[in-house]
Amino acid sequence: MKAMVFREFGGPEVLKLEELPDPVAGPGEVVVDLKATALNHVDIDVRDGVSRFDFRMPHTLGLEGAGVISQVGDGVDPGRLGERVAVSYIRTCGQCEWCLRGMENICVNRKLLGEHVPGTYAQKILTPADHCLRLPDTVGFAEAAATLSAFGTAWHALMTRAELKLGETVLIHSIGSGVASAALQICKAAGATVIGTASRDDKLALATADGADHVINYTTTDVRTAVEEITGGRGVELVFDVVGGQAFVDSMFMLRPYGRLVSIGAHAGEVVPFDIIEFFRRQISYISSHTQTRDEMRTVLDLVGRGVLRPRINSRYPLERAGEGHVELVARTAYGKIILDID
Repeated sequence: MKAMVFREFGGPEVLKLEELPDPVAGPGEVVVDLKATALNHVDIDVRDGVSRFDFRMPHTLGLEGAGVISQVGDGVDPGRLGERVAVSYIRTCGQCEWCLRGMENICVNRKLLGEHVPGTYAQKILTPADHCLRLPDTVGFAEAAATLSAFGTAWHALMTRAELKLGETVLIHSIGSGVASAALQICKAAGATVIGTASRDDKLALATADGADHVINYTTTDVRTAVEEITGGRGVELVFDVVGGQAFVDSMFMLRPYGRLVSIGAHAGEVVPFDIIEFFRRQISYISSHTQTRDEMRTVLDLVGRGVLRPRINSRYPLERAGEGHVELVARTAYGKIILDID
């Protein structure tokens, strides 16, 4: 099979298309012929060597993948051959206390595709059969690849961790990113008012078309002042933060008492100053969130299949041009997801 791999850390030029041995399904496993994958900012961190993950070189990136089961191992129903599936990117043990409680996203033995083990920038992938999620007939492979991480992560953060409620006002930082644009759709489906920030007016226009109630260009407008004006000085009930850095710091002063911030990323700064006095006097909550369970993945795939949620696909590249996709991702010009078509 062909796969995009890298043998040293560096820029997009280190990604090379190579021939690797075809995987063979063992007991309880299947081989999926991948048709599409999606890019994520963590791919850049892994490629650059700043991810803090351990893995072996050569390494294959890629969290998300969707395709067709082409081979089944012993103990797997042969009827699954030809099944259209999305592949869960969280490899779990199924035996620790968290897996047994249905919270396998924090499995103590978990490994993530493209981060700890070879991922989906490849024509085929070997995976446990129970990590394959059947696709609704109305969901294409590219849509599925654009759904797993973005909508799954946003769903877990908003609905499970932050317990989003009808009528709340939510501030979404960097609303043009894949996961933040997914969060926008989930918030609107849940009956929330959304304020979104971005650095580009074209992204803000697309967010408005997707239902954002208020938008702020943070390069030309002070976000704290704008949020105060929009909310009449009340502040917001919830902040959805995908960037960290100064946005994380400033968010404290835009939350109303008993408000919550849910953090899922920190590409703009991982270590920040934190005012503990303001934190406890405001009686606010900071919540961490990472990945999602397979049940939550099934939920968002079903909602996409029923048309409730709609993945935003910004651009598509063939597998061998993954490096060009990385350039676009780093430039932060995309609204929604960047897809690699694998065929």
